[in-house]
Amino acid sequence: GKQWYQRRVTGTNNLRMMNKKEKSTVEKISDPEEYFEKSGVNNAIRDVISLLVENRPKDPIAFLGQYFGSHVEEVSVIVRAQRLVCLTHHSRPAFSDNVISAYKLLRDKGLSGKVHNELLKGLCNGLPPVIAERLLEKLNCKELDAVPHQLFYNNVLTCLVGHDYKKHSELLYRELGSVCDRGVCEALFQLLAEHTESSNKYELSSSLIARAISSANNYGQQYISNEEFVISALDTYVDMLQTPS
Repeated sequence: GKQWYQRRVTGTNNLRMMNKKEKSTVEKISDPEEYFEKSGVNNAIRDVISLLVENRPKDPIAFLGQYFGSHVEEVSVIVRAQRLVCLTHHSRPAFSDNVISAYKLLRDKGLSGKVHNELLKGLCNGLPPVIAERLLEKLNCKELDAVPHQLFYNNVLTCLVGHDYKKHSELLYRELGSVCDRGVCEALFQLLAEHTESSNKYELSSSLIARAISSANNYGQQYISNEEFVISALDTYVDMLQTPS
């Protein structure tokens, strides 16, 4: 929830922040329950269980490893914020709370346009470089600008949705199979652009694909690669985005 980062500071970080005297005292405790409580283990376990319930990750074991690993490693504030917003899919209720926590974390350390841009750059990792570059050109702020929460939320969400469309495009390419002809794809992306402009919705639907196949010229002469297909699909997504004022 909204306070999970604060809980983490008072919980798991106790393990790292105990001084030598405290560690020595803890080491002498023979009762397991008292040891877990005074060492901060109980707080850490309660925090991470709460996060598991809120976020329900597909791979809870990997989630636990990432969570506790972040306390062992010395990571930058930006990387920690990136991990926060990526804890759960943006369609889940916990996502909004995670973005609020990331925003507060960065704001407390001095959230400028430059920091915002570095975060978005990290979130664009995994997208085709040409798409990441176009996306960042649209979303980046001036380095010294203040970044209000709503703009921060919208831009983080835009980057993450881009990854969804990448996965969707790759899946669609595999499903198209032998129909993945350059003429069909060019017709498809033209129809997609027109549909997006008129409805303000980005949707690679089966009806659009059927229309593209029926309207394609020179069908069956040249196939398009998966990379070209994905980039063309994401180009249309970037085109529909409004540049922040």
